[in-house]
Amino acid sequence: MHCKSSPLLALAASTILLQTASAAYTLTDAYTAANWFQSFLFFDQADPTHGFVQYKNLADAAKSNLIAIDSSRSTPAIYMGVDHTTKDPAGRASIRISSKKSYNHGLFIFDIEHNPGSICGTWPAAWLLSDSGKWPMGGEIDVFEGANDQSFNKMTLHTTADCKIQSTGFSGELETSNCDVNAEGQGKNMGCGIRHPMPAGQSFGTGMNAIGGGVYATVWTSTDIQIFHFPRADIPSDITAGKPDPSKWGMPTAKFAGGCNIDAHFQNLNIIFNTAFCGDWAGEAWSNSTVCSKKAPTCNDYVQNNPEVFKEAYWLIRSVKVYQNAETVMDKRGFGDWLKKTWHKIVGDSTTEATGDTSHVW
Repeated sequence: MHCKSSPLLALAASTILLQTASAAYTLTDAYTAANWFQSFLFFDQADPTHGFVQYKNLADAAKSNLIAIDSSRSTPAIYMGVDHTTKDPAGRASIRISSKKSYNHGLFIFDIEHNPGSICGTWPAAWLLSDSGKWPMGGEIDVFEGANDQSFNKMTLHTTADCKIQSTGFSGELETSNCDVNAEGQGKNMGCGIRHPMPAGQSFGTGMNAIGGGVYATVWTSTDIQIFHFPRADIPSDITAGKPDPSKWGMPTAKFAGGCNIDAHFQNLNIIFNTAFCGDWAGEAWSNSTVCSKKAPTCNDYVQNNPEVFKEAYWLIRSVKVYQNAETVMDKRGFGDWLKKTWHKIVGDSTTEATGDTSHVW
């Protein structure tokens, strides 16, 4: 680009800077009962985490009453459950969905009224996963996850090598600091994890359901990844008004920052919900649970032979909303287009009309 100095150019530059500084988060995608099942893809292959589960496609999930829209309420909600009537030796029927759209940065607000609960054998999660290659290339952000009778939420990043986080700047409890799934001194695939044991276990599972659920908000920028949790009674008014302002929310529950190049490790993430059974976490941890290990010799045995206990293993989602601000559009993936549009919006065609020369415009 070749530019000539002028008062108009100075005015344009000043306007651009002011717009950037004052830009608020704006809604780009709202996943609600009105468009939910049209906006997600249903995964129906073998579980990558080796669970005792059969993921169903959209048609089979609807036929089996695993999914529904609850329209009998002032705010319609999305129901996503599991089979709780049969004893299938091939695994319990469930769902795993992934958003058709992928993202680079943004503010993601998960409004969860009910989650699958602290039930032995379950492994529910709401998360962001890259479509950029073999896992963990492109990264994974676990916003909401737990297994078996767990009563607290665990927030985790999974990456390739050279991504570590600091131990300060958040209210949760640091469990592991190296996000590399092959890090020495940590269990395989653990990543960097922060737990959030609210009073009476209200951040996850049965305890969270007892208070009507709440909101998990994830802020993903080039600098860090922050996760905030708000119980139903404490959701900030700016969120309910559709004008979220993370700068007013105080200390995050989790903050992943420090020795990690966020943009190098996280690209093209899709929103995912699923409920798995047993597998690499709930199954492997079965013998370590004093509650669950007394119910059956193995996780698979318990999940297969006790369908009725999984009636409460369902999601009830009010919405997932994705917002973006100037930081998002000004990152390396979108700065050029944003600057060009902003320039022409301010300058218009006045320079070309006066000089007949377009080289200094763009």
